[in-house]
Amino acid sequence: MWRVLTSYAVPLLGVALVTWITSTMLAQWGLASAALLFLLPVLLGAARGGLGPGLVAALAGAGAYNFFLLPPYFSFRVHGPENAVSVLVLVLVAFVTSRLATRLRAREEEANARAAISEELAQISRLLAKGAPVEALERARSYVAGIYGPVRIDGAQDGFSSLDQAAAAWAMHNGDATGHGTGVMAAAEWTFLPLSPKGRGAHALMALARPADGHTRPMVQIEHMQQVALLLGQGCDRIALEEERRARETLAESDRLRRTFLASLAHDFRTPLTVITGQLEALATRSPEAGEALNAARRLERTMSDLIAAARIEEGSLRPQAESLDLIDAADAAFGAVAVPAGLSLGHAIPADLPFVQADAVLLHHVLINLIDNALGHAASRVMLGAALSDGQVALWVEDDGPGVPLDQRARIFERFARIEGGDRAQGSGLGLAIVRGFAEAMGMQVSIEGSPLGGARFILRMAA
Repeated sequence: MWRVLTSYAVPLLGVALVTWITSTMLAQWGLASAALLFLLPVLLGAARGGLGPGLVAALAGAGAYNFFLLPPYFSFRVHGPENAVSVLVLVLVAFVTSRLATRLRAREEEANARAAISEELAQISRLLAKGAPVEALERARSYVAGIYGPVRIDGAQDGFSSLDQAAAAWAMHNGDATGHGTGVMAAAEWTFLPLSPKGRGAHALMALARPADGHTRPMVQIEHMQQVALLLGQGCDRIALEEERRARETLAESDRLRRTFLASLAHDFRTPLTVITGQLEALATRSPEAGEALNAARRLERTMSDLIAAARIEEGSLRPQAESLDLIDAADAAFGAVAVPAGLSLGHAIPADLPFVQADAVLLHHVLINLIDNALGHAASRVMLGAALSDGQVALWVEDDGPGVPLDQRARIFERFARIEGGDRAQGSGLGLAIVRGFAEAMGMQVSIEGSPLGGARFILRMAA
C-alpha cells in the first residue's frame, strides 16, 4: 500500500516543483521551455509506477501549466489548439513511457529470477561437492527444504497416503514429475520427481510436500524443482560411487592379504617339504610305500610352487627370461617331474626337425608339468604331447582320452579355482590351469582348449619360433 501511495505522490510533488520553478523563471525561459519541463514528472511517474501514476502526472501537469502559466492566469480556459495538443502530448508520453518501463521491469524481473535460480542451483552444487557424500547430500536436502518446505529423498514409503504411493510408483515407472502441481495425480499431497534424467530409468525419487499455505505450486516452479532433483540425484550417484570404491578397496585388500598368506604359506612349507622329499627319495629305493609317499610329496611341492607362482603373477613381479629351447628336451624334463599313475601311458610325438622356440625355461617347465598333470588326472588310458609348425608359430599341445570339457565350460576353464561341475575337470584345486595361462601370457604365448581326436581335451600352447 505504501509503495502504491508513493508511486502517485512522487510525480505529483514533481509537478508541484516544476510549477513553482516555471512560474518563477517564466520571464527568462519562455513558455515553450516551461512546457517541456512538465514532461519530467510524467516520465518519472510512468517509469516508477506505471500507466496510472504517469496519467495522473500528465493531467496534473497539464492543469498546472494551464492554470499557472497561461493567461488568463488562475483559470482552466483553453485559448488555442496548441494548448490542447500539449495536454495530449503529456498523456501520450505517460502511456508510451509506462509501457516501456513495464516491459523493462518485466525483463529485469525475469533476469533476476533466472539469476536467483542459477545461484540456487550453484549453491546446491557447492553443498554437494563439499565433504563426505552422505553429509553433503543431507546439507543440500536441508537447504532445499528451507526454501520449498519438507523434502524427502530416502525413498521410504512410510507416511505417504495411498494416492501419494501411487503417484510415487507412477513417477518411478515413467520417469516424470507426478503428484501435486503436475498434470498427473495432482490431488496428491506430495510432488514426486525422479533423481535421474528421463530415459536412464528412475531408481530414486525426490518427494516435495505441498506448500504450507495450501497453494498449488506453479508449473514453472515444478520445472525448476526437476533441475534441483537432478542435482540431488548426482549427490546420490556420488554416494553410490563412494560405496563402490570402498567395496573395491576392501576387495583389493582382501585379495592382497590372500595372496600374501598363500605366498607365505607356500614359502613356509617349502623347506620342510624339501627335507621330506630328500628323505623319501632315499627310502624309495628300498620301499614301494616310500615311492608312493615320494610322489605325494612331489605333488604337494608342485602345489606350493603353484601358489608362489600365482602370487607372482598377480603382483606383476614375473619377469620371463627368454632363450632358445628344444621342445623335445622340455617335454622329457617335464615327463621326469611327474608321476604317471598305473594303467596310464605318457608319450610325445614331437617332430625332431621342429625349430627351437623362444621361452623362459623355468616357466615353460611349470606350464608343461601343470598341463600334463591335469591331463593325467582325467585321462582314461593315455596322455600325448604333440607339436607342429604353422605360419611361423609352433603349436605345442597336451591331450588325453578322457571325457573332455563341455563346450559351454571352456571359456572359464583357465579362471582361478574354476571347478567344472558335472565334467571330468571337477577335481583338483582349479589353480593349475590359471597358472598355465598366467605363465603363457607372461612369455607372450597363447593358450586355448579344444576337443582332442583321442576323445578328451586338447590344450594348445602357441609360441614364436
